[in-house]
Amino acid sequence: MADDRPPLEMPSFSLRRRRKVPDREPAREPRTRRLPTVPVRGLTAAVVAGVVVGALAMLLGWLAGVGCEAVRGTSACGGGPGLLILLLVLAALTWAGTLLLRVLGVPHAGSTSLLAVGILAVLVLVLLLDSLDQGWALVAVPVASAVAHAVSWWVTTAVGDDETAGTSASASSYDVR
Repeated sequence: MADDRPPLEMPSFSLRRRRKVPDREPAREPRTRRLPTVPVRGLTAAVVAGVVVGALAMLLGWLAGVGCEAVRGTSACGGGPGLLILLLVLAALTWAGTLLLRVLGVPHAGSTSLLAVGILAVLVLVLLLDSLDQGWALVAVPVASAVAHAVSWWVTTAVGDDETAGTSASASSYDVR
């Protein structure tokens, strides 16, 4: 039975003609990619991730030096390009550390990695900057990174557990309704 009444939708004042939207299939749930996890205890996982991130830091630092030498004729890229390269290297180290800590099943992986890379950058700038071109720096930077990741894991675990543990007892005492 056809309905002869006018439609209840607002008229379109556009000069374009409306296209009929075909009936679509129901939206499928997006597939989420899950990283495989390897259950490792927190401190051990942080130290392992620290050693890997430290080795990656040495590799990216070497690649940055070689790239600057190829482009500018010197291993230093001071000024704008050097700062951009430094920020990109730090971002890559943070991302790699986050990914590795997630695979190892560490909670608060992003904040742990960000804090650890910041600590590592300070340690390298204060203690190791003059001797990065020596052979023992290949061991010193991964060890410093492992220490930075261990400290960062301890800090984020201590702070993160305070926020999540025991919230039911403390939430009722701060109810301000």
